[in-house]
Amino acid sequence: MIKNSSVIESICELGDETFAKLKSLNVPPYPKYYYETFMDGLYASKDQEMLELSKKYSYLFSSNTSHETIAENSVSLAKESLLKFQESNTTIRQISEENAVDLALLKNQTNPSQATGLFSLFSTFQDQVLKELQNAEEIITSLRREIEILERESNIDSLTKAYNKKALFIDLEEMLGFGKEKDLDLYFILFDADDFKTINENFGHIAGDKTLIYLAKLLQTALRRGTRIYRFGGQSFVVILNRIEREDAQKTVQRVLHDTSESKLFYKGNNIRLTLSGGIAAHRCGDTAQSLIDRAEKSLNRAKSDGKNCFREE
Repeated sequence: MIKNSSVIESICELGDETFAKLKSLNVPPYPKYYYETFMDGLYASKDQEMLELSKKYSYLFSSNTSHETIAENSVSLAKESLLKFQESNTTIRQISEENAVDLALLKNQTNPSQATGLFSLFSTFQDQVLKELQNAEEIITSLRREIEILERESNIDSLTKAYNKKALFIDLEEMLGFGKEKDLDLYFILFDADDFKTINENFGHIAGDKTLIYLAKLLQTALRRGTRIYRFGGQSFVVILNRIEREDAQKTVQRVLHDTSESKLFYKGNNIRLTLSGGIAAHRCGDTAQSLIDRAEKSLNRAKSDGKNCFREE
């Protein structure tokens, strides 16, 4: 129970301001847009009591992380349900086979006058059981394929269609498994859209979403075929360049920054100017996913401090 009435009033006022801002920007108050706009206003207010309260009740908010968790849980539940269905179908088939009636033998041993219609009934029943078992097996095969698709899609960011953070850690851990005792020709690059908050404020969150989708496609076009793009969170993307020389990695990052700054994104008659900043972390013997991320973030912060639209490396 929240007892501080002044804090409650402040939160309600911020909520009203959030709805008003979305309306003025002609943005529908979907939970995602409301949440982002509300939190922007909350952090801008720098009200410590409200900030502490938002942390305490963070489970009430919908976030990308919670959506990913829900997706993972849904896939797990589907897999578990399919397994139970498959086990039940196998059990039914075993019971059916163990208790199958040899109609030809039974017919020879039975007085025909006493078995009028009985054999026809047994035959129809067994045929139906076998048909239903076959149908169930076809459904199981189909469901297994759909679950495989769901598992792949659970690694995809729903907005940009880039790979998500979960996929990043899976792939990175696999790559780093080869570098426990030696340096790898691997470069972890963290890109971040410059002044992204300004885009949201000037054009609305829908324009912000379109910008992120555009950036993901632009990154994919600028990089060599087969290179995975990961949405790291918010307006940040990650690219891992493997088996490449340092100079080539630098040229690749520079090409991405150049292509972004030269690109043109139009939204409702407005030209949205885009630039990226980049931070590079080269692999070191014994690196973990987190140590690479930490160094890339430090490099990115230097690029931001040095004027943006550039990259820095350790």
